[in-house]
Amino acid sequence: MRLRTVEALSRQQGLDPADALRQAVREAIEIAWPRDELASRAQRKRQLIEAHYWQDIPLKSLAQAMHMDVRTVRRLAAEALDDLADALSELEKRAQAEPTSASPTIFLAPPLATHPLLIGRAELLTRLVDALQPTGRVVALNGLPGSGKTAMLTHAARHPAVRQRFPDGVLWADLSSGTALDSTLYQWGIALGLTQPDLRRMLGEEALLSALIRSALEARRLLIILNDASSLDRVKKLLLGGPGCCHLVASAFPDLTLQLAPTQSISLPPLTPEASRQLIEALAPDASRLDAEALDEVISWCGGLPLALMVTGRYLARVLRSHQPRRVETALSRLRESHSRLLMLAGNTEPALNELSLVIQTSISQVPSAHRRALHMLAALPPRPASFDEATMLAILSGDAASLDALVDLGLIECSEGLYSLHPVICDVLRADDSMAAVHRQGQLALVRAAQALIESKPQAGELSHTDRTLILAAAQVAVELGLVEAARDLVLKAARRLEAWGNLRLLNDLLTTARAANADPCQSVQLMARHACVLCRLGQADAARQQAQAGIARAERDCPRMLPLALAAQASIHLAAGEIGQVLIACERALACGVDDPHIRLELLRTQGSALHNAGRYDEARRICRQAFDLAQALNSAEDEARLAYALAASARQQKRYAEAESWLKHTLERAQAIGMSEYAVLALTMLGVIARESARYEEAARRFAEAESIARRLSLPWPLIQLRHAQGALHMQLGRLEQAEHALREALSIAQTGAWQTAVVNVSIELSECLAAQGRLEEAERICLSALQLAESGSTNDLAAVLRYVLSRIRHAQGDLQAAQALAEAARRQVQASGHFRAAEVAEWAERLAGDRRPPAQEVDSLCRRI
Repeated sequence: MRLRTVEALSRQQGLDPADALRQAVREAIEIAWPRDELASRAQRKRQLIEAHYWQDIPLKSLAQAMHMDVRTVRRLAAEALDDLADALSELEKRAQAEPTSASPTIFLAPPLATHPLLIGRAELLTRLVDALQPTGRVVALNGLPGSGKTAMLTHAARHPAVRQRFPDGVLWADLSSGTALDSTLYQWGIALGLTQPDLRRMLGEEALLSALIRSALEARRLLIILNDASSLDRVKKLLLGGPGCCHLVASAFPDLTLQLAPTQSISLPPLTPEASRQLIEALAPDASRLDAEALDEVISWCGGLPLALMVTGRYLARVLRSHQPRRVETALSRLRESHSRLLMLAGNTEPALNELSLVIQTSISQVPSAHRRALHMLAALPPRPASFDEATMLAILSGDAASLDALVDLGLIECSEGLYSLHPVICDVLRADDSMAAVHRQGQLALVRAAQALIESKPQAGELSHTDRTLILAAAQVAVELGLVEAARDLVLKAARRLEAWGNLRLLNDLLTTARAANADPCQSVQLMARHACVLCRLGQADAARQQAQAGIARAERDCPRMLPLALAAQASIHLAAGEIGQVLIACERALACGVDDPHIRLELLRTQGSALHNAGRYDEARRICRQAFDLAQALNSAEDEARLAYALAASARQQKRYAEAESWLKHTLERAQAIGMSEYAVLALTMLGVIARESARYEEAARRFAEAESIARRLSLPWPLIQLRHAQGALHMQLGRLEQAEHALREALSIAQTGAWQTAVVNVSIELSECLAAQGRLEEAERICLSALQLAESGSTNDLAAVLRYVLSRIRHAQGDLQAAQALAEAARRQVQASGHFRAAEVAEWAERLAGDRRPPAQEVDSLCRRI
């Protein structure tokens, strides 16, 4: 092709001459041998041209691959070259036929194929397109790194309305790569048809080159797009369009775009959860098969950031295509777990997220160093949905308000109604940056100090806001991660009751393990051991809990007698969980006899004592002691203890079918628990409200209460409330005749209770499970479970539970045809339960009274039992 033809093509397509020549050859190949109408010989010609002349594959190798003689291949290649020459001539005629007087259309925007998906942005795209008018104005678009600005620009540049308004085309410049301005101006000059010699002479003369481009743009209607702007001065040097042009500037920094276009600045918000899910499923259609909760967690971490969603979607699509459950499970686990995400973002384990990290790091690197340092310190705080007040932010930054304000202006810290937050993806990218590890650690240490100061200033749990709780939990996590033994000890001594009340038992366990390495005086050591014993017990680690409690008692007796009641209270709690009622009462009486100075320890002892009496069927005594403790909790303004004791009083009332009283106490429990973040007691209260609804035949309400409790219990992931919930759900399924579902729920509850050695819970669940199995005709299995539970109940002095088990065993024996044993068991159960006021006492008595005259065959008894359940 002649040089002038190549230059004409380069002007038309906005390409360098070499690129224009390569493009011309590609177009000639399409003209010579169109893909959609290739005959066999034409197809071979195209293959030869592309393989031999384009990919440098020798003709001999091609002949072997095509199963042809080398001479035949050479002849075919010669014919192909003739065909290609004819096509190039045709292309040259077309180029020369273009009117020389008309300005060629310029289009430097990237192809749509690089940004095919624009989900959830239709309304914003329309708004952006409407703002692009040939009036010389500047329109600005801002959004976080990875928010989809480039995709929006690409789609806007190709929008039919934009192409119509700007018939001379689109100029485009990427400002993030550090490309010199004169290189950008040179590329624009080539696209505008300026001669290369003139442009080359002006390289290095930025002002002259700008003037030349400005002159070329004066009479044209072009859309000029400046992407990834970070410097106002740099952008202003490229605002060269005339009155018929429009400048569209995109930046990650809203302050810059507001300065450029105060009335024409558009922000890209995060995608909604619905649009986020659509984008993930568009990239990975099989994602709908994933665990819904896990996928929701991953989408939540992406925070509506399109680039994060696209990278994540492609990663999930790849592992889902493998159809290997292990890989899919590993991928989800990596995306959900913070430490694994940091390794992925750093490119250490799986490069899937490294692209995302590089994009965000590039934007952050353009922030002034002092502000960048402040941002890395603030990354010690948990990201959104957590938010913090200004006092906390300034405490982390040692009072550097200027950096905080600058980060808000840059859009890297969000502020809404006086509360500040960080995007989860940006926060993780900052944490994954090893080069700033020392700065991040400074932020973590400042976070711990801020939490310690907060606890000192707000001694009552009721004074703490949700933001305060988040800060304390974050500080505890940091103390564990960094092994800050002194800080861990301080947090345990001052905030253990709160962490326990909030249900963060695993974190508290880790914090206590860390704190045990600190230098502590004897009294502090007893406190740490006693608290650790209680936590281990509630986590189901019974043996370790007993060891800690015994060690605490020994240390108190030897070195710090005034802390002995606390150690004994811990021991009593462990006995209570094990169903050892007599041992509970002994420990409580011994502790109270020591003289208890701390009212909170007294409260703990009274609550434990009341629960033991309740389990022993001594309901009036239990109610009296729990009411006394409740009044003390109110006097101390201890919301946690108030919630616990209200629940204990509700349990006592419900056990005797005083449902109105029980519901009143449970609503009080729920109100207090929700106010101070006691998720565990929220689950327990909702569960018991569901139990009362079931026992009152309000089955829909019961199911609704259990569903509310389930959503909290899943997040909480603690064994004790889950036992209660599964037990209650199993009983509801039984009452509705869904015996298989009932058995599944009850067996799960029993397994958790047995693992944690909570003997009272084992006995309680075994009652319903035995009845469920008996209703299915599995009498021997039901009898075996019943006898095992009866042995536990009798060894732990839980008299009411033993009586109910004898009653169930009586019905099983009667169904087996052993009337004499059934009558003996029924009478023993009636005598044992009649004085306590247990809610099943009347049912037991009725069975014992009618059993003597019952002579029905065993099969009829089985049917009767099925109907009753």
